[in-house]
This record gives sequence, C-alpha cells and structure tokens, in this order.
Amino acid sequence: MHAGQAITSIIYALAQISGGLLLHPYQTMQSLVRDKVFVWMTLLPSLILALITIGWRFLLVPVVQMFFTCSTSSFSCEWLPFLSNWITFFCLYWQVLLLYLLIRFDRIYG
Repeated sequence: MHAGQAITSIIYALAQISGGLLLHPYQTMQSLVRDKVFVWMTLLPSLILALITIGWRFLLVPVVQMFFTCSTSSFSCEWLPFLSNWITFFCLYWQVLLLYLLIRFDRIYG
C-alpha cells in the first residue's frame, strides 16, 4: 500500500466514525469501546468546538465586523451570538452523551 492510499484510508475511516458518532452515537460508541482502537474519538465534539471557536474568533467575527456596522441593529450582527450559543450547546450536549456512552460500554466490555 502506498503512503497516499494509507492516508486516504485513514481519512475515510475517521470520516466514517465521525459520521457514525453524529448520526448513530449509541451503535458507534459500542463498537469503538469494544474494539478500543478509536476510543480517542470520544473527544471529537470537544475538538470540533475548539476548532470552531478558534475560527469564530479569529476569522468569522472580524470579517463580519469589517463588512457590517455592528453598532446599529442589523440581522448579521444579531445572529452571531445565537449561532455561537447553539453550536456550543450542541457540541457540549454531544460530548456529554458520548462520555456517558463511553462509561456505560466500558463497564460492559471493559
């Protein structure tokens, strides 16, 4: 197997597991804990939240503030806090769910 194929295979596996953790967290966590190879992906929501927060603070907010005057009441500036709070809530809720499932399945398969 070439290095390019190995990298593509790893990216594909990580994308499949990420999608599984988002769409079917119960089944995916059960298989992750049973196999113990990708258990570190339990922290995926925290990683996503960190990356979004960094991008939010250093990219999105400055760009919006540069193109829009946020001192006046405009829709573009009002939706930023709502969207930020929603994403934070979703990632934290998802993280708590995955940690609960990790503990639950670790007791069964551990």
